[in-house]
Amino acid sequence: MTEIRASVAECLPHENPVERPDYTEAEIAALRANWMGQANPRQQKMAFEYLIRAFGTHDLSFRPTDPYLTAFAEGRRHAGTTLVWMLKAAPTRIDPDKAAIRMIGGRSEEQG
Repeated sequence: MTEIRASVAECLPHENPVERPDYTEAEIAALRANWMGQANPRQQKMAFEYLIRAFGTHDLSFRPTDPYLTAFAEGRRHAGTTLVWMLKAAPTRIDPDKAAIRMIGGRSEEQG
């Protein structure tokens, strides 16, 4: 059963991949702050770390008793591996050194 845990270390994968993952209050606050566009850097990282864990990205997909649960777990894990790939390895046409410069009113923050 899904529960609110005191720490991330207590949030263990469930045997049944259909069951929602456990979470902490801080993770939910981080996800909600991201959704509203108000997350600080720590909350932004926490939200992505939660999603990667919630997708079972680093868990074993195989469920020996049920091929359908294996397929479901692998589909969920695929979403997580895709997210990690996009964050770390997906090619882009944007110069990585310029990708982080935010535009404000048609001018970049770097220009003042």
